[in-house]
Amino acid sequence: MINDAIKPGKACLLHGMAERLGSDVTTAVNSGDISATELSEMISRCERCSKHDPCILWLLEHQGTQKAAPDYCLNTQELNYLRVAQSGEATG
Repeated sequence: MINDAIKPGKACLLHGMAERLGSDVTTAVNSGDISATELSEMISRCERCSKHDPCILWLLEHQGTQKAAPDYCLNTQELNYLRVAQSGEATG
């Protein structure tokens, strides 16, 4: 499942949200920024979310790189970490 999950087309809302925040979960797993287990947990949180329709609309309405995920995103913390790790931004 993990190998399929990191491919585009699988876990598409997670991939889309990561892209909007300027990160890539496939690259993150391949580079070791997150483990396959962490990705699996992110996918599970996304699948359990009750906000799929608002998420789809948010992704459609927010093209290009965004500064933050919507408040309801269950993976905000992890996606922010990836954004920082993959962009080289300094924290704090």
